[in-house]
Amino acid sequence: MKILLLEDNVSLSEIIKEMFEEKGLIVDWFQDGQEALYSIVNGYDCFILDINVPSLDGLDLLKEIRDRDKTTPAIIISSNIEFETIKKAYNSGCNDFLKKPFYIYELECKVDLLCTQEEEILFCNNFHYNIKEEILYDENKNSIKLTQKERRLLSLLCKTPNISVSLDTIEQYVWEGEIVGISGIRSLIKRVRSKFLTLPIYTKSSFGFPI
Repeated sequence: MKILLLEDNVSLSEIIKEMFEEKGLIVDWFQDGQEALYSIVNGYDCFILDINVPSLDGLDLLKEIRDRDKTTPAIIISSNIEFETIKKAYNSGCNDFLKKPFYIYELECKVDLLCTQEEEILFCNNFHYNIKEEILYDENKNSIKLTQKERRLLSLLCKTPNISVSLDTIEQYVWEGEIVGISGIRSLIKRVRSKFLTLPIYTKSSFGFPI
């Protein structure tokens, strides 16, 4: 799992980063909101945002995120506990608000709660995809080889069942902001479909790809 952390307090950021990295997570840390803005397309699974940071504050960054991504969990961490600020944070699309100072364990629990999904998704023909391990199993429980991009595509679609995922979202999540175009995305989807006898990734004109 990959986390974007926006926090200008160096000591707090180092503690947060170390905690999640010890759990095997990737944490990209930014102290400046404008710099973080340039990276929000890099396929994150969770956003942890302080409000009062240089250049672009956390709430404005959250609005930019929600313009592109309505579903990825976002947690606001802030010492500003005025009611209007908390209300504005939720109205901007945050999933949770953590008031400073807080126990690091609190943040860990909130991330676990927001980002933990069903461990396995059952497809047709008794194919299973283990989200945590990013492994696809056939009906005989044999693992099927997947490339990194094939795993990221399946993980993205499993995170958003029955929701159309746009080409832009697939490009941002799977290629982490690299521009590949529709032909590259369609080629990847075709390869993933070929792993199954039948895989319910449907094409919806002008919308994207639900599963």
